[in-house]
Formats: sequence, structure tokens, C-alpha cells
Amino acid sequence: MWLKAILRFLKNVAKPVSVFIIPHNGMPSLRFNLPVSLLLVFGLAWTSMTIWAGYIAGRHFDYYVTKADNKILRTKMAYVSEQVDQGMAYLEMTKRTDNQLRKVLGMDPGFLDREQGLGGPQESDLKDFRKLLSAKASEIKETTLNNSIQKMQEESRKRLSSYTEITLYLTDRHNGARATPSIWPAEGRVTSPFGYRIAPMRLASEYHSGIDIANEAGTPIYASADGVIRHSGWAQGYGMCAVVDHGFGFSTLYGHMSEVLAKEGTVVKRGQIIGRMGSTGTSTGNHLHYEVWTGGLPRDPMKFLQVGGKHAGNVAGLFDGLFGGL
Repeated sequence: MWLKAILRFLKNVAKPVSVFIIPHNGMPSLRFNLPVSLLLVFGLAWTSMTIWAGYIAGRHFDYYVTKADNKILRTKMAYVSEQVDQGMAYLEMTKRTDNQLRKVLGMDPGFLDREQGLGGPQESDLKDFRKLLSAKASEIKETTLNNSIQKMQEESRKRLSSYTEITLYLTDRHNGARATPSIWPAEGRVTSPFGYRIAPMRLASEYHSGIDIANEAGTPIYASADGVIRHSGWAQGYGMCAVVDHGFGFSTLYGHMSEVLAKEGTVVKRGQIIGRMGSTGTSTGNHLHYEVWTGGLPRDPMKFLQVGGKHAGNVAGLFDGLFGGL
């Protein structure tokens, strides 16, 4: 059955088809007898050529569109590359500033040396990147740009870590300076130094664990550093006295006061009035007995008061001016 149908189709294809051309200008008509197979071949060829032409035209169109897109992309990459280069240059400046700060503050520069193993942008990296920028935009590789951005991000993280460390260091120095007893606790003259002396009431040798500052009754007495009042009231031998805990291992004692103005638990600042001079307890006249303790032992208060003049503080004043908001 299928064979008969094929034979019938081939027989029909072999038959000729008449094609008439009839002009409208009086010229004679033309007649062509063409086999159906020739017409089929011509139709297939025409269709194939049309499809091929459309494919070629589409490829050329996509090529020019892609070329234009690539040109725009390369231009954008060149712009981004310049911005990355500027960012890396700024990071390099912050790195030098970081090193200078550490030198001025006497900090350990080893932090940066240890961090170098993490891969921050070095001078060689900046030179290679700038050489890349001097090339044509079409030569800038995306991988190179990504590597530069990653280095910039890593260096930014390192700078942030370093500046955080510097901030904590300065804060600790500031708080430590504020906790160091460094100003004179009262106006007056030193009538008895630190160390061994002849006790005025027993006429015998004794160890004097502080200094005595004499002045008129009621003379203001100041906290010599920031701290918290741990004792406020009467103590055997010291009379009316106050003990201030400054932290960082420092504490101070103020004895023989006529009155204590700060209660226990009160937070006091350097230079704040905490009492008034008197002659309570074991005393022969109006004066302040002032002690400085650190590490659980009494220290010579004069060593903490010799940095500046009689009314000057130590390096804490510098930190107060620079980092008063910390």
C-alpha cells in the first residue's frame, strides 16, 4: 500500500506543469512546461536561502549589540578601576598615619607586621594596579579588578581593627591618667614629709605613711584623681577622713578634716571638693594628712606631685583636652 502511494507520488511529480506569462502591452504570451519536481526543488532552495540570510543577519546584529555592550562595560570597568585605585591610595595613607600614631603613642607596631600575612595592598600591588590602569579599557580583566577590590576590603578591615586598638589604648591611657593622683589635694605648706620622722606627740621615731599639708581651718580639700568614696567618717587616729578608690590600683586617704562633704559611694572627679581642713583625731594643729596607696602599699605622694607646679596635674591634663569625650 505504501509502495503504491510512493509510486503514484513520483509519477505525479514527473508530470509537467504549464506556466503562462501573459503581458498586458500587446506582446505575445509565453508558455513554459516545467516538471513539478523542479518547482519543488526551487521552492526548497528559496526557503533555505531565506532562512540562511535571516540567520546571518541576526548573528551580525547580535555581534554589533554585544560589541557595543562590551565597550560600555569596559568603560565602566575603567572608571571603577580608577575609583579602586584612589581608595587603595587613601588606605596606603591611612596605613602610614597608623604607623606614625603608634610611634608617637609608644604602641607595639607588631600588630601591623603580624597582619601583613593576611594580604593587604603593598607598594608592589599599587604599582601593578596603576600599570593596569594605564592600559586600554579593553585590557582590564575582571579577575584583576576583583582581586584589587578584595585587597582593598581586607586592608579596610585591618585599618578598622588597628584604629579600634588605638582607640582602646588611648581610652585606657586616659582612664589611667584620670585615676592617677596628680594634683595637690589642698593649698598650704608641707610640714611633714613621707617616711620616718620624730612623732610630734610621742617624741619617738615613727613611719609617716603620707605628707602633712598645713593651712587655716576650713581650707578646701580636693580629690586628687577621679574615683569613688569608699570611706567617709571617723577613723582612729585620722579623725574625720575620706578614702577614695581611684581604680588601676590607686587609692588616697585624706585625714584630720573638720568635715567630710562627700558620702560613701559617691563618684568624684579630680579637683572636686570632698571636705575641709581641720585638726580632728591625733593632730597638733590644722592640717591635711594625705596618703597615696598603690599595689597595697603606701607611696610617697610627692612623686606624683612633682610632674608640674604646685597646682598642676600630670599628663592627664593632656588627655582631658584631647579625649575629654571618651
